[in-house]
Amino acid sequence: MSRRDDGTARGTTARWVAFVLTAAVVLSACGSSEPDPTAATPTSGKPQSGRSAGSADMVAAVSASKNPGKVDVKFALSARPAVGQPVDIRLALTPRVELDRLYARFQPSEGLDLVKGGETGPIDRPAIGTEVEHVVTVTPKTDGIYYVTVTVISDAPTESVSRVYSIPIIAGAGLPELPPPPANPGAPRAKP
Repeated sequence: MSRRDDGTARGTTARWVAFVLTAAVVLSACGSSEPDPTAATPTSGKPQSGRSAGSADMVAAVSASKNPGKVDVKFALSARPAVGQPVDIRLALTPRVELDRLYARFQPSEGLDLVKGGETGPIDRPAIGTEVEHVVTVTPKTDGIYYVTVTVISDAPTESVSRVYSIPIIAGAGLPELPPPPANPGAPRAKP
């Protein structure tokens, strides 16, 4: 392996380790395995507006953009994800500025099945600072680390902005242990 390849391999491993640690921290903040009885849930399939008593246990979704969007996206899992078992992802979309319309679409990564809640539908004139609640249900197919991509489109009076967020999901045992690093990473490898 050349020095260049070695650096790429280390960089890839470092990114995976950072992702796994971030996902573990996020999921550890998601609360117990029992649903919050005080949390409001949609009854008509449409997102509900208003403050939820359960929003304090939510964490922020990971943004793909360096610039903050016009909408804060927070989530909480209803239970620890288990293979073959559906799990609800409670979301709170909170406009930070005046919006004419808000819309969100949810796409699971390979390894997750989307059971329900794939989109919010258009929400006209959501109030600034008021949470718009939505529930997405996914089922993990196997142990692993997955994610749900959230695309939020917000139409303001002066512009339309699209932002992408990620919600990490660790199902079952997550990833198998990473192989140990070589004893002397700077030493040249023997040719086979």
